Amino acid sequence: MKTLLITDLDNTLYNWVDYFAPSFRGMAKVLSREMGVPIDVLLEDFKKVFAYRGSLEYSFAVQELDICKKFRSEEVKNFVDIAKTVFSMIRQKNLKPYDDVENTLKWATNSGVLIVGVTNAPVFHAEMRLKQLRIDKYFVGLAGWEGNEIPQDEYTQKIHQKFETGKYNSRINRMWSLPKEELKPNPFAYLRIIYELGISHKTTYVIGDSIGKDLEPAIKIGAIGIWAKYGTEFRRENFETLLKITNWSEEKIKNTYEARTKEPHFVVNSFSEIRKIVKPQQLKLDFDDENIIERRNCILKSNQ
Repeated sequence: MKTLLITDLDNTLYNWVDYFAPSFRGMAKVLSREMGVPIDVLLEDFKKVFAYRGSLEYSFAVQELDICKKFRSEEVKNFVDIAKTVFSMIRQKNLKPYDDVENTLKWATNSGVLIVGVTNAPVFHAEMRLKQLRIDKYFVGLAGWEGNEIPQDEYTQKIHQKFETGKYNSRINRMWSLPKEELKPNPFAYLRIIYELGISHKTTYVIGDSIGKDLEPAIKIGAIGIWAKYGTEFRRENFETLLKITNWSEEKIKNTYEARTKEPHFVVNSFSEIRKIVKPQQLKLDFDDENIIERRNCILKSNQ
């Protein structure tokens, strides 16, 4: 009987709060200086764009700021380039997997476990993070929010070109792009993945940092829920940065992540602890084999 590991991404495989907030804060400080706009005014402007677009991970927020309406197109383009450069530099420094995440994903894949990521983040951003972390090769699939369409304007020409040439492609075999109403805590994504891969809910493990959002829907459908307790730890300064630019209140965030009606089956203080919990199928794969990805994908296709 095949084993499936469904893992949340943000604050389960890496610390999203402690990478995103410093990256955004550094970008905003530089833009504030370049635009000659007080930082508080700029943050409030970003907050409006993020609320309208439904995500803090909207990559085209700079050109949609109200403040940018008073600048010439060439100046806005320069702001966009500066923002991308600063954000990327700080992200590169802070975006790292938690300790032993890659080794554990490698162990799971080597043991024949199928790994699928499920996130409420825009699926494109989630895919790119896994690619940047060089752990995308361990995933047979990824499900996430379909996200906003890329604007057709002068600021996104290079992005469209990269899409056309396949520069954004990862090694993930299968993608599920979902509307918001099908995202967690709706169990739809879990059910769809389990059904399409032909896996039993009894051999499906789900790990995430939110009991209410990640684990309760998994437990309701009979999967095994693992709480990544370590994912609730991050710097207060970074959390406060996010509060300034999200339309969610601290109370709503707390209820989303801390409220619970069901208890997880297991609690772990590091991702590597799932080795003691997940029971792989009998099939063993040699991960040093250069054809491992193709062999792993054969397992996936056999379930369709």
